[in-house]
Amino acid sequence: MTNERWSRRRLLKLTGGSMLALAVAPVLIGCNDDDDPTPTATSENGGGGAGPTATSTAAATEAPPAASGGRVRIAAGGSATEVFNPFNNSGSAGFGGFYHVYDSLAWLAGSEVRLGVAESIEPNEDGSEWTIVLKEAIFHDGTPLTSADVAYTLRTVADPEQAPTLAGGFSVMDVANIATPDDRTVVVPLTTPRGDFLDAELAIWSIVVPDGSLGGEGAIGTGPFKLDAFEAGSSTRMVRNDDYWDTPALLDELEIVVINDPTARLNALKGGEAEFAWEITPAAAKAEEGNEDIVINRGGAPNSRALGFAANTLVPPFDNPDAVRALKLAVDRQAFVNTVLLGFGEIGNDLVGKGLPGYADGIPQTERNVEEAAALFASAGITELTMLTGEVTAGAVAASELLVQQLAEAGVTLTLDELPADQYYADFGRLFSTPLQTAWFINRPADVHLTSFTGSNSGFNITGLAGEEYDGLLASAQTAVDRDERLGFVQQAQQYAFDNDGLVVWGYQEDLNASVPGLNGITYTQSVPRFHSASLEA
Repeated sequence: MTNERWSRRRLLKLTGGSMLALAVAPVLIGCNDDDDPTPTATSENGGGGAGPTATSTAAATEAPPAASGGRVRIAAGGSATEVFNPFNNSGSAGFGGFYHVYDSLAWLAGSEVRLGVAESIEPNEDGSEWTIVLKEAIFHDGTPLTSADVAYTLRTVADPEQAPTLAGGFSVMDVANIATPDDRTVVVPLTTPRGDFLDAELAIWSIVVPDGSLGGEGAIGTGPFKLDAFEAGSSTRMVRNDDYWDTPALLDELEIVVINDPTARLNALKGGEAEFAWEITPAAAKAEEGNEDIVINRGGAPNSRALGFAANTLVPPFDNPDAVRALKLAVDRQAFVNTVLLGFGEIGNDLVGKGLPGYADGIPQTERNVEEAAALFASAGITELTMLTGEVTAGAVAASELLVQQLAEAGVTLTLDELPADQYYADFGRLFSTPLQTAWFINRPADVHLTSFTGSNSGFNITGLAGEEYDGLLASAQTAVDRDERLGFVQQAQQYAFDNDGLVVWGYQEDLNASVPGLNGITYTQSVPRFHSASLEA
């Protein structure tokens, strides 16, 4: 395949846009360790049925701390070229602002889907049409939120020109026929039935903007904070919205300060220039474990990225199942977690979604067996391998170097073809044709991951897992409206992937953030810290 064929624009159109974009960008999907990892099926407005449901924010959020007031400065990565546009952004700092200035229709809190500014989101009988009913809310300029604002938002996010990294995920919407029968109701028809439209699309991204807006320096939303000042690559300052439709925030002010180096972010915290350092390294977290002036916030598996290696089952030598099996048996997963992650993580079992709803934790853990791996490699005639690698996520090269040692014990010489991180995703044709490469994914619910990164319809299937039987399982997992039925198909798809895929997930690198003592009440959505009910003790 040619490089032109696999251009970035075409790839983003082919895949579930937000899924790929967030997988290769610094913003990760996850939650914090305070969020309940048990799936729920409750809803403020009745729910209880067989279809997808969500928990109301008002019903699910714990009571806010007693303390209030103060300013919190957040040190985060950002870009000098970004604008305050929720439809087209790639930096952590931007997302940190969006989730405070704007509200979402629904959002992920751990394994739970919670409703935001939507009172209800319900499918029809076959999932071909979804009805959204809004709560009563007002924008920062005093105008009411209406169904026209939501319809505009959904049409815009589905437009590849306006939302190039998100539109692919919303291509299932029949945007020309989105209807607004009244000021609080939006009816969204789909081009094909999707029982997972709430879980896999709206809960991932459904920020609501005013009709006609693309954000910018004067952006307004319905969120708990108002945008006060924005300077690209420098800072985003927000002040409390005292007229917030839900419980108003406790903090007086939030400021996101752009600091791209993780060590510098931590130093800003230690030097009193920030109260929260967003994303620090395992080495830094290890070094500060005994420091009483710093709190290390660990995400656990639900709030992590899955790390591993991808063997392409469509090209030699991994078109031979014995070669794939040998690779998986040669890997000492615990050694990777101990060495690369310094213990700040959990071992994987070659599937994405650990700790999240629908994960097949009943599949036995793959254990290292060097003798069997060596025998399988020998029977497949494999004595040498080459792997494409690069520091696409922290620790990727160190993990590759450890794999060199572990494969040597199984009689295979592994040569690393290392690329600079900023060039790794420059040639998608190479990624789809290389036999073995470094891989990492946001830890997402298994159904979201599998339908985004495997199967014949995926635009970023680097292991080649597909086929009529498997595609059928994925299709059923997407279209089944009944949640239990859908998760049953997800379990079957995971078993099939476990038995046939070339993906090796050796571990989960949990999100690591640092804060000052006394900063409480932070929640997370997709690894973005939410300070909606946070407080700072004096």
